[in-house]
Amino acid sequence: MRELRIEDLFKDNCYHICTNGEESPILMREAEDYRIALNYMAISAWKHNIMVLAYCIMSNHVHILSVCKDRKQAEKFIRHFKMVYSMYMRKKYGTPECLHRIEDSISLIDSLQYLRNCICYILRNALCAKVCMKVEDYPWSSYSCYFKKNIETTFPVSTLSSRNRKRILRTRTDLSDCPLLIDENGKVVAHSFIRSDLVEKVFMNSGRFFLSCLGTCNDVKMEYEMALKPRFRVNDTELINLAESLASSRFKGKNLSELSIQSKCTMVKNLYFNNKTSIPQLSRVLGLTREIVTRILST
Repeated sequence: MRELRIEDLFKDNCYHICTNGEESPILMREAEDYRIALNYMAISAWKHNIMVLAYCIMSNHVHILSVCKDRKQAEKFIRHFKMVYSMYMRKKYGTPECLHRIEDSISLIDSLQYLRNCICYILRNALCAKVCMKVEDYPWSSYSCYFKKNIETTFPVSTLSSRNRKRILRTRTDLSDCPLLIDENGKVVAHSFIRSDLVEKVFMNSGRFFLSCLGTCNDVKMEYEMALKPRFRVNDTELINLAESLASSRFKGKNLSELSIQSKCTMVKNLYFNNKTSIPQLSRVLGLTREIVTRILST
């Protein structure tokens, strides 16, 4: 595994990806569908060189916490996942490729506290939706990967014949050099693609602290921050307030008007990716030219 420090996650490459469940039809109708969705997620992540820190697959949407090169890589990854799962749905149920019309929320994670909250929010999703009584009871999240040893019987997907690969994994992708493992039920083992080592570092390598954070996570607040807020366009006053708050937290209590152009430039991606805004609005609020904002967002 590539060596990565916690600090590296906050350099514009850690994203919470969520498909819009409010507008989505039922995507997973039986256990087989969840298994296929999980397998496609793991294969898509490997195919696009994405590190996955946490996930939760619900009946009508998915949450994925990813480490990517940049936002474009995150977009390619979720687009590919939706495409292959849509094809599976169309073949099995005769449904149109409805996932293509579903909006995604992709939020930049830029602090340790935000990262901890995001992991807890994702793992608690089924509990919050009253699908299970305890977080550990839900089988379609990455909860079981952390602070536990893998004792499952597994074997590499690279050993599957072409026929079995299509039958078990429902994919034609060449997996001859793929490091993923599957269990005896044909499910990709989460331990083989989840960076549990990084997640454990995020919680100071303490299982007790991890459980404490899980138990105190504010689901309602996180639902708004991570799933709802990014879908609503903010007005200038709201964006100014958000920019002032970000400036104060990043630059030791400074006001937006006190920041240099260089400092304002470091805020562009956070404000753009975590809020429904536009290049002209960002330019207006931050006092930067449109050319500068465009250039920052394209890198």
